[in-house]
Amino acid sequence: MLTKDCEFFHSLTLAAIIKKDKMNFPYIKQIQIHNCYSIKDVNIPKNPINELKHIILTGKNGSGKTTILNRIALIINEASKGNNRETSIRRLKATIEANKTHAGRTEWETRINDLSGINLQFIGENISAFSLENEANNPYIFSFFKAHRKVELTDVKTVTTEEQFTKSINKRENQEEFTKLFKQYLVNKKVYEAFDFMNKKNDDINQNQVFFENLTQILQNIFEDKELKLEFKQENFEFYIILKDQRRITFNHLSEGFSAFLSVVMDLIIRTDLIRKERNDFNFQPHGIVLIDEPETHLHLSMQYDILPLISNLFPNIQLIIATHSPAIISSLKNAIIFDLTSKEEVADWVLGSSYSELMVSHFGLDNEYSNIADKIILEANEAVKTKNIDKLNTILINSEKYLTPSLRLEIESHIINLKS
Repeated sequence: MLTKDCEFFHSLTLAAIIKKDKMNFPYIKQIQIHNCYSIKDVNIPKNPINELKHIILTGKNGSGKTTILNRIALIINEASKGNNRETSIRRLKATIEANKTHAGRTEWETRINDLSGINLQFIGENISAFSLENEANNPYIFSFFKAHRKVELTDVKTVTTEEQFTKSINKRENQEEFTKLFKQYLVNKKVYEAFDFMNKKNDDINQNQVFFENLTQILQNIFEDKELKLEFKQENFEFYIILKDQRRITFNHLSEGFSAFLSVVMDLIIRTDLIRKERNDFNFQPHGIVLIDEPETHLHLSMQYDILPLISNLFPNIQLIIATHSPAIISSLKNAIIFDLTSKEEVADWVLGSSYSELMVSHFGLDNEYSNIADKIILEANEAVKTKNIDKLNTILINSEKYLTPSLRLEIESHIINLKS
């Protein structure tokens, strides 16, 4: 379920004004928050965007980033069922009236409160654009990646028919369950590739080969290893990632960082490939909206900087709505609106040229860019400079040597030289 909300949110009206492109797909154009705990009458962005742009929400803990993602997910999921806001509220009220002592009453009332504070507006299209009934004619991707995710792939024991696999995919109610079937999906494609070879279906063979070539290239980019190879062992239905140093690892044995990264990519790869196959167009770039809460989870700083550009390049028609604490994330994507929920201000484009330390001070609430240890060293050094205590400064240089950055060491040495002169 996608409606677990933070208790401090009293009322949120979230209006998504939508832009249609040539594929008639609605993108979020603006989020309007009229009354949201400490946030009132705030538009994200301030001026509605007129083209596909990503939206990155930042701010201190408790500023409402995750709650806003949950509300967006609620809106889109209700729309996918063919329900507009008014209809959903009316049905829930009728359900409560007919089941006054039902255990689910509290959840229904919460849903009503959530929907009562939410309003979706569209340009040239109504909410039915998201309906699953239209998916055959205009398929789209919608995924919501929660924080602290990890890939736990289901082991493959046999090949499933395409119909069986599709049914099992449709039964998955959340993204984590969907991603578990990634290895099964790869095994099926490998086995079908062999069948196509026996039946001389050259077009299908080529498409499968292209799929695995693209997957290998994606893994090479993620692992920063251009010699990486992907090997399939039919004896145990297992895929091995072979690195340039000849280490062999499976998808189930990845570090938490790579696992978190791939949880997003795996999901979107499967959804994109299914849509392309359904359309018989393997160059088709699906449209869609993807919500990611804390994409920096378990990622090294360099991977934090790479994840959004990589996803954006792989899936250029996907709009990303991001909640993050990471300066690397907010400075990584050019085609994005960045909004600070703490200051309630839209972040200017200069943020893309900022240092991480500057961003930690200006947008993540730190008093300064230094660590607590560095703060103590600076305080002691300043006191020594005030009292003109050269011996104390020399002691700081010796005792704190391993904690001094080159710039901090140079600053202390400069004070010593100035005091001596």
